[in-house]
Amino acid sequence: EGKKEEEGVEGKKEEEEKEDPVVIGMTLHSSFHFGLVRPLTFGGLCSGKIPLADRFYVGGPGQLRGFMPAGIGPRASRGGSSVPGGDSLGGDLFYTSTLAASVPFPKSISTLRHNGARLFGFVNADTCVSTTGGASGTVSLLGMPAWNQILKSSRVSVGGGVSVGSPMGRFEATYAVPLRYGPRDARKAVQFGFGFSFG
Repeated sequence: EGKKEEEGVEGKKEEEEKEDPVVIGMTLHSSFHFGLVRPLTFGGLCSGKIPLADRFYVGGPGQLRGFMPAGIGPRASRGGSSVPGGDSLGGDLFYTSTLAASVPFPKSISTLRHNGARLFGFVNADTCVSTTGGASGTVSLLGMPAWNQILKSSRVSVGGGVSVGSPMGRFEATYAVPLRYGPRDARKAVQFGFGFSFG
């Protein structure tokens, strides 16, 4: 009888180990960022142009996966030897949004699982536009771009990857497929990113 009880306990343990559905430990992630910059002219005393260093640049790991850093938005007609569309000029309005779901690694890959590695899938939707008029943007009332301009300029990508946390920050390796992009955007499917954390 003692052996039967031990066998029964071992059988229950094996069943408990097998009963580990993927949905256990699933986490949903979301983020949204928005920015708008306007120059202060002080009644014409200062230039109304926004310096390139003060403009917004969108793209790259952790922000808009599937695109290179500063891979979307207004671009110059020349330059950009490493990208198809010329040097990035930045925008004065941007938004970035992310929706993702992650799960722990399977038990069969115990090393990564014990080190906190997670598999995740994501959807990114972002834009970066100029509202100064001309070829790079269209101005509507109050100097704000029409909502249809923002929607038309939005870029979307989907994909998956692996993320690992560390005392210094988060490392990720991703593969993304841009679903919506422009002919002058700088795209890149496989990317590696590292986010530092301080304090």
